[in-house]
Amino acid sequence: MVTTKLRKRDTGEQGNGGQFATAARHDVAVQVPEPPAPGRDLVVSPALRYLAKHVESRFDTEGRTFVSIQINRTQLPTSGYRQGSAPWNVRDEGVSDEQVDTYLETCSDDPEAFGDDLGFPGEARWISASSTLELTHTGYEGVTDEELSSTVSASLGDFRNDLRLHEWS
Repeated sequence: MVTTKLRKRDTGEQGNGGQFATAARHDVAVQVPEPPAPGRDLVVSPALRYLAKHVESRFDTEGRTFVSIQINRTQLPTSGYRQGSAPWNVRDEGVSDEQVDTYLETCSDDPEAFGDDLGFPGEARWISASSTLELTHTGYEGVTDEELSSTVSASLGDFRNDLRLHEWS
């Protein structure tokens, strides 16, 4: 036995009357927040936050982590304090920004060696114009944000100590 489906048109019933028809709609302005810049969430050690004005990380074109640390110049340990052979023979001479920049730019001539000196697995550069220490992580990229934060903090501490112990002439 063949059954056919009974339809409204077969019974004479009225249809939906267009209540489910499409409606014309206008565009609506929607605010879409900017996505965060791709990078890592790095935190500098509390003991070194006074030295870093701003820390930013991102990935470069080769997928390496690039960390930019803007240094608070007023907190650099660049006093020329030296004690002579006798305790009363003490001199304290300030070191100019130009001397510091010249020294750090000389270190930056070999970014890999500068990174090694700072204990950082990668390259380090000093940008005098913006007082920025740039670190490019070329090591294993599977490190966590916490591990990289610890490494960056240790390197920042070594940067401070290197300036503190440097013999300024």
